[in-house]
Amino acid sequence: MSSIRQTQSWLKDIFLILKKTKNHSLVIGYTYLFIFLVLPSLPLIQFLSPIVIILWPVAVVQIINFYRSPDNKKISIFKLDSQIKKSIPQLLRIGLITFFYALVISTFLSPQMQSIVEQANAGDSVLDAAVFLKLIVKLFLFMLPLFAATWFSPMIVVYRGEGVFKALKSSIAAILIFIIPLLLTWVSMIVIFAVLIYVFQNFLLLFGLSQAAYIAISTIIIFSLTALYIAALFIFQFLGYKQIFKL
Repeated sequence: MSSIRQTQSWLKDIFLILKKTKNHSLVIGYTYLFIFLVLPSLPLIQFLSPIVIILWPVAVVQIINFYRSPDNKKISIFKLDSQIKKSIPQLLRIGLITFFYALVISTFLSPQMQSIVEQANAGDSVLDAAVFLKLIVKLFLFMLPLFAATWFSPMIVVYRGEGVFKALKSSIAAILIFIIPLLLTWVSMIVIFAVLIYVFQNFLLLFGLSQAAYIAISTIIIFSLTALYIAALFIFQFLGYKQIFKL
């Protein structure tokens, strides 16, 4: 199958499953946003961030299990499937690798990040866009190997019973082989959801809402669409694994 046709097939299936499971997908997206993005950013409980990162692979497979189910009618965030329970040690090792890799990268880039924050906070200083863009590119390139290694590895560990390092290598190999359709699908999803946010925000302007009302409703819409986007990413992850590893 050509890359374009594969991308079209994945996008079609992603939105069909999203439509079929929209209520559950919203719950998944909201829960993921709260646990993995909002909770670690709260000042008093930032110490939980390492634990959240280490547990991330377990959450991924738990969510994939829901989309893997033929009826998609039952979802349990905290009650683990027996198959996942048997693979907890391996999944936690993937989480530890993720945590320490991210820690090394953040330590390496910390001086540049601190410099940008100081520029942004200084009222008389103009933020250098080139420096900021360079940092973003560096961060993306450094995190790319981690992304490739962990995109499929939690499922490989649970569903194929492979060891951690073999699963990481298999995930990287799959990403490299299918890089074009995977990248096209990911970019297409970003564009689709960005357009949806833009359309909804401009649609709200037609109602002549007050600034406070516009901001409140716009925030809810953006948060909800972001939750759906996250759910769509998990569906994409499931479909990609199913196609590549013949689940």
